[in-house]
Amino acid sequence: KFAAAVKKNNWPAKLDVGLIGSCTNSSYEDMTRAASIAKQASDKHIKAKSEYTITPGSELVRFTAERDGLLATFGKIGGVVLANACGPCIGQWARHGAEKGERNSIITSFNRNFAKRADGNPNTHAFVASPEIVTALAIAGDLTFNPQKDTLTNEKGEQVRLDPPL
Repeated sequence: KFAAAVKKNNWPAKLDVGLIGSCTNSSYEDMTRAASIAKQASDKHIKAKSEYTITPGSELVRFTAERDGLLATFGKIGGVVLANACGPCIGQWARHGAEKGERNSIITSFNRNFAKRADGNPNTHAFVASPEIVTALAIAGDLTFNPQKDTLTNEKGEQVRLDPPL
């Protein structure tokens, strides 16, 4: 239904950024579920088509996720780990291009998505989803991607599916 809503409302389907973490949906368990999607993508030779950022919810979560290889897993698909702080959730990130004011779409696992919240651009459509859905959509780079049934083309030109833990 989300893909249909994207089309019906003429929201930009191209996903510019997927962001997980901050204080909401950034527990170790949340990170492991998102990392399971990232590992599948990496194992199937797929990198994120959208910018993909990870903001651990605390130093303990960051340390544990690093210790257990989750942060390295995110890095294999192009994920960038930010400081474990409020960061993008309160608009404190270097969102290149936001100052242009262009229509664009981002998806986050943060608990806030009102206009101008994430990047100061009133034309940013900010959607909220679970960390694993954010990860899957960032990998696809498209808001109309359905991780339960759609396929992606990997680096070898093969059609592959992700199997999200939904």
